[in-house]
Amino acid sequence: MGLLNRWIESLDYEFRVLDACSRHLSPLSTCSKCFDSCTEAAITFVSGKPIINHEKCTECGDCIAECPAQAIEGFLPKRMIHQNQLIATDEHPPSIRELLVLYKKGVKTLIYEQEVVNTDWKQAVSEANDRLKQLNEPPFSIQRKKGEIKEEKYTRREVFSIWKKEAQSTMKQIAPAKWRFNHRELDLSIFYPNDQFTIISLDTSKCTTCKACQMLCKKNCLQITETDFTLSAQRCSGCMLCQDICPEKAITVEEKIQPAVKISHSLYTKECTTCNSKYKTLSINNDKCVMCKKRESFGTFLK
Repeated sequence: MGLLNRWIESLDYEFRVLDACSRHLSPLSTCSKCFDSCTEAAITFVSGKPIINHEKCTECGDCIAECPAQAIEGFLPKRMIHQNQLIATDEHPPSIRELLVLYKKGVKTLIYEQEVVNTDWKQAVSEANDRLKQLNEPPFSIQRKKGEIKEEKYTRREVFSIWKKEAQSTMKQIAPAKWRFNHRELDLSIFYPNDQFTIISLDTSKCTTCKACQMLCKKNCLQITETDFTLSAQRCSGCMLCQDICPEKAITVEEKIQPAVKISHSLYTKECTTCNSKYKTLSINNDKCVMCKKRESFGTFLK
């Protein structure tokens, strides 16, 4: 295949699920947000992993917007934005996460042309405003557009500047698809560094500090050291993988907005009363190591 043919082929690309998907990382993952968001039934699970049926997929971008791990590769839909105002169209409205990102990029007004704003758009903005209230931010405003957007006049210098930007935009549009992917642009932790969107709780009486959660968390929200177990939910995207894979069911994740905090649980060094070996524990009341507790519970089960 010639270079030109390869270039043309690279301009087109289909959505695909990346290995960063929590279901790819562990068969214990229960995340189904991409599946739940797809109104075309284009996503199914094969051996527990999400697969996109490209014949059904309309590339609406809903699955990209809902994926907590940014693990679906592709393009978010283009939005009509004029002077930092989001124009309501007949297309599907942005997701709540997308609206919160647009808000931080300066887009804080929704403009509509119809007599009444589309119900789906109105609901989306209303839900986004609920989140903004919890974030102590002013809400989106909704305004009726009166008349056509006036044509703006530019100086010669401004005209050449616009032409340059349009040329750059055109080059981006004909660039290989992978250069234009924007599926990683909805990480709320980047735009709201002082807030967290989930609460991670740890039952210290159950946790054995096996570090499975730490190893699988790509956001580094869980850190176990020689002295403590620290939970940093500011970066948490709510994939629930730590909760799903914890063998002791010691971790719970709840979707809730609050100021970002770090919670540290102290680790204690103790001597097991059964085997006399030293071990680490989060509960000062524990008097047996994990292995002895497992043997004891297994023996009780067999009786």
